[in-house]
Amino acid sequence: MTRCAVNIVHNGADKADITVTWPDGGTRVISFSAGMPANSDSPSEFRFTREGSLNMIRVGVSERFEITDQLALGD
Repeated sequence: MTRCAVNIVHNGADKADITVTWPDGGTRVISFSAGMPANSDSPSEFRFTREGSLNMIRVGVSERFEITDQLALGD
């Protein structure tokens, strides 16, 4: 797994849009709503599981992201 640059835009207490930038310059936007991962800007399947405050997010068959609640929501 590679560590990527992120940009976070908070849209209220429990909402955020996180833009992940890969080393090759590609991006993926993952949106949080009601404090949980909600969707991405990809048409591929979006799913997630949680372990404590860690959100393990999958988009399609090849993309995997690990985003903590603290990073996403500032908690």
